[in-house]
Formats: sequence, C-alpha cells, structure tokens
Amino acid sequence: MEPEEAVRQLEYVIDATLDEEGHRSAAGYRPTFERVAERADGTAVYAVAGDLTTRVVDGERPSPAEANDVADRVLDGFAYTDGGE
Repeated sequence: MEPEEAVRQLEYVIDATLDEEGHRSAAGYRPTFERVAERADGTAVYAVAGDLTTRVVDGERPSPAEANDVADRVLDGFAYTDGGE
C-alpha cells in the first residue's frame, strides 16, 4: 500500500465514523505513512493504516504522535522479520 492510499483509506473511515472531515484529519498522518514506506514496504504501511483504522472505527481520534508510536511498533517488527532493512 502506498502512503497516499493509506491516507485516503483513513479519510473514508473518518468521514464515516467521526464528526470530522476525513480529508483534513487524515492528512496529519501522511508523514507517518511516508516514513514507514521509506523504511519498509507497502505491507508495513498497510499494517499502520489497519491499526489506525481500527482505532477510528472504535471512536478514537489518534493523534499524529500516536500514529508515530504505531509506526514505530510496526517498523520494529519488520526489523526482526525482514533481515533488518
């Protein structure tokens, strides 16, 4: 998954579940997705998007800092499974 696709996915979820405009809210996660894409692959971006989507569906509004924490956990997992790239 590309960072742009991940942001778009979150836009739709936020529009559908929160009283916020998804386009404006999801844009704050773009740097996180771009960082994940640079350090890993589309699978890692998808994992971060999936985690954030679940949180939004549950009624949460993760901050960009919380999104970075999720990304760090995902990237740490990739470091152990992909040879440390």
